[in-house]
Amino acid sequence: MKMKSGTIGQVPTINQKKSRGSKSRFTLLTVLMLVVLIVYSLSLFALFFYGFITAFKCGKVGTLEYRLEYYPGNLYGLPKTWYWNFGFVFKNFVVEGTDPMGVGAPVKVGMVQMFGNSILYSLGCSFCNTFVMCLTAYGCARFPYKFSKIIHTTVIIVMIVPIVGNAPAELEMAIRFGLYNQIWGMWIMRANFLGMYFLVFYDIFKSLPTAYTEAAKIDGAGNWAILFRVIFPLIANTFLTVLLITFITSWNDYQIPFLYLPSYPTVAYGLFTVVNSKIKGMETTPMRLAAAIIMLIPILIVFLCTQKRLLGNLTVGGVKG
Repeated sequence: MKMKSGTIGQVPTINQKKSRGSKSRFTLLTVLMLVVLIVYSLSLFALFFYGFITAFKCGKVGTLEYRLEYYPGNLYGLPKTWYWNFGFVFKNFVVEGTDPMGVGAPVKVGMVQMFGNSILYSLGCSFCNTFVMCLTAYGCARFPYKFSKIIHTTVIIVMIVPIVGNAPAELEMAIRFGLYNQIWGMWIMRANFLGMYFLVFYDIFKSLPTAYTEAAKIDGAGNWAILFRVIFPLIANTFLTVLLITFITSWNDYQIPFLYLPSYPTVAYGLFTVVNSKIKGMETTPMRLAAAIIMLIPILIVFLCTQKRLLGNLTVGGVKG
């Protein structure tokens, strides 16, 4: 008996199976998650848009323009007149820092010096932290001794167990070893292997084929030559991605400079100081948001130049062929 043409009795094709499978995965839970993510993203863009337009409103408190342009006349609307507050903020964004020699009156630190301190602090801390994590993860993955397992277990325990109240002891240690109030001292203190990205590097090194290192050993390469000439080129993308993420984290950090670098305030610490104190001319919201926009510009440039790397996966594959 021949089967009639039509859909009844026919074996579904691969494309039909894929389409049915994709439709079955589109559930109510995925719709709710999508709605939550859209609302969350829109809220972030709305806050950024509000801060951007408010930074261009009149920020001179007590004037008629301030009452008309910002409070209470135009709190959330677009500026009727666009004011360039950034020049005033850049000139008057000054915070007090202690004398590096420990003597004399507090010194005034402007925005140019704060940007320099932020670059030195963020670049040095992010590179030292990423390099030490990568190096330690390579040693634990490629040399599976008992001590390597202890390090791997220690990283996991530190991530699980919250450490509360370690700041006084760490501050005392920094003072005793001469690392306090030194930017290079923060580089040394941030050169540790604790953190989530240690596990990222560890997993990558574990998944790399041993054929690369074995071929290099046959050619007479040592462990350091294998690491820097064979392994590092393979994980360069992941290393730079982690470096960029840790750089952004260090740039936005104000607590560590506040505690450990009183003579070298960064822009994040300066913004924290401006928001929580009354500096003449900087006490209004438009002026403070203008300072926040200035602080955001370097990170925005870094993100726009490296968005493909930052938004990509922290993975690495072997070379085909």
